[in-house]
Amino acid sequence: MEKGYFIITGTSRGIGEALAANLLEAGHSVLGVARSRSKRLEGERYTHLAFDLTETERVGAIVDKAVELASGQDHTMVCLVQNASATEPVGLIEQCTTEAIEHHLKIGLLSPAALTARFIEAFGEAPVRRKVVFVSSGAAFSPMPGLSIYCTAKAGLHMLAQTVGEEQKSKETEVEVVSIGPGMVDTDMQAVVRGKSDNDFPMGGLFQQAHTDGKLKDVDLVAARMAAMLWERQEQGAYVEVGEV
Repeated sequence: MEKGYFIITGTSRGIGEALAANLLEAGHSVLGVARSRSKRLEGERYTHLAFDLTETERVGAIVDKAVELASGQDHTMVCLVQNASATEPVGLIEQCTTEAIEHHLKIGLLSPAALTARFIEAFGEAPVRRKVVFVSSGAAFSPMPGLSIYCTAKAGLHMLAQTVGEEQKSKETEVEVVSIGPGMVDTDMQAVVRGKSDNDFPMGGLFQQAHTDGKLKDVDLVAARMAAMLWERQEQGAYVEVGEV
């Protein structure tokens, strides 16, 4: 039986919480990284690491903890799932404060880049399958007025995945790198953007309509499909979508 050790950022709610719960139920081990702990995630195979991803200079501590917990165990794969993201600032660029922009990019781009570097440094030669997964978004490819900073972070992660994937192709034992696009999922972020005014978020009507029409995907169904995708082999640096669930 395949047995994985998963480091997942952003496990306090949403996709990260649901994915961690699915993997734990399947018998895998999870290190959840978030400022607050989810009451849903319990058990001897779950470890919570309280961490603020705006402290980019400290992300090496996450990998140190993963190395400590995974060492000596018979896992067939160690996988880093970069799920954490920020929603704010939502608004036209001139409405976004410098502090809010910096806060968002530290969580959504700088910490994931640094965490990828430290993960590959620590596990690059480990005698198990190793994988880095970025939870992506259509916002990586489509400009969305009012979500300029979110789009920028997701586009940056997409290029990071592609570039690191290319780097790994030259390695004797590659660390797999892939981006997964879950689509429109019924999460807290969706509720936040639906609550914004047209002045702050000109595309809010589209999000409202998707919710009204029942087009938002159930987070647990998406997590179940993503859990299966973590074990699938994709082309290095690829972007793959969850699709219908």
